[in-house]
Amino acid sequence: DRDVELAAGLADDLGARRLLWIDLDGRSSEDLESIGAAVGLGPSLIRRLTKEPTRADLTLYEEHLHLVLQALELGEAASRLPKLVPKALDVVAGPGWVVTVHDGPMEALDRLDAVTEGETRLGAMDATGLVAGLADEVMAGYFGLVEGIEREIDDLDERALRRRPNQDTLVAIVALRRRIGLIRRTLSPHRVAFAALARPEMELHEELGRPWPGLTDRLDRALESVENLRDLLLGTFDIHMGRAAQDANEVMKVLTLLSAVLLPAVVLAGIMGMNFSLPFFDRVDNFWVVVAAMVTFAGVIVVAARWRHWI
Repeated sequence: DRDVELAAGLADDLGARRLLWIDLDGRSSEDLESIGAAVGLGPSLIRRLTKEPTRADLTLYEEHLHLVLQALELGEAASRLPKLVPKALDVVAGPGWVVTVHDGPMEALDRLDAVTEGETRLGAMDATGLVAGLADEVMAGYFGLVEGIEREIDDLDERALRRRPNQDTLVAIVALRRRIGLIRRTLSPHRVAFAALARPEMELHEELGRPWPGLTDRLDRALESVENLRDLLLGTFDIHMGRAAQDANEVMKVLTLLSAVLLPAVVLAGIMGMNFSLPFFDRVDNFWVVVAAMVTFAGVIVVAARWRHWI
């Protein structure tokens, strides 16, 4: 594992158990032309590499392949929910060499570099083995995002259970729903690219080495994890709406009990306010008798509600 100087025809001197990895940060046409001279890239592919792709793709050439991987990374935490930043990784692989092109640092490359640091047997890996390692690290990034969203959903569940429903909780649910949709839309195109690696025409590139067949399974598990997030988020929404319904029931119970407590007083006041004469109205002290009756009926209703565990 050592650094080499980039020169024209560098890939022609590669022998057995030697793998050349050229990593380019940026899409300068001059740098890409130098790399093209070293490994034999055509002008059309060089022009293609100068533009950042927007979705995963795979193109097979006569002597090499071009795989586009789309990673998602967390941006700066400007809010409680950091923005997801898409980052494209172009991977061009030929017999004994691999070229990676990207804009800015990438967590997937950092993880792979940390794993292979000091590994003297790295040159024994074939080109598609390194391509599979890069693709696997990109998939690992998606699993990390899924794990982070699962923690966010758990926090939302706890907030929905412990606090009264509010607009902030619903806004957070919608934001997570959009984030899950972005992850799935970015991840799904990899299915076509990875499936193409396993098709029979890949036998034409046997000098590159056979790709790792577990890539498709790894992608399927990532997609299943994303779909599971949608189900978990629907459960969070159900908890939120259930808590909202429970709070509404509590309010209605209080209002109903208050109406029941005041109903006897309202009925007595209505009867006593009728326009007819009775000896009962001739005594002023009977006012307190009516008030006592109102209080007694209200007290009986409150005691009955406590006994039935309504309050």
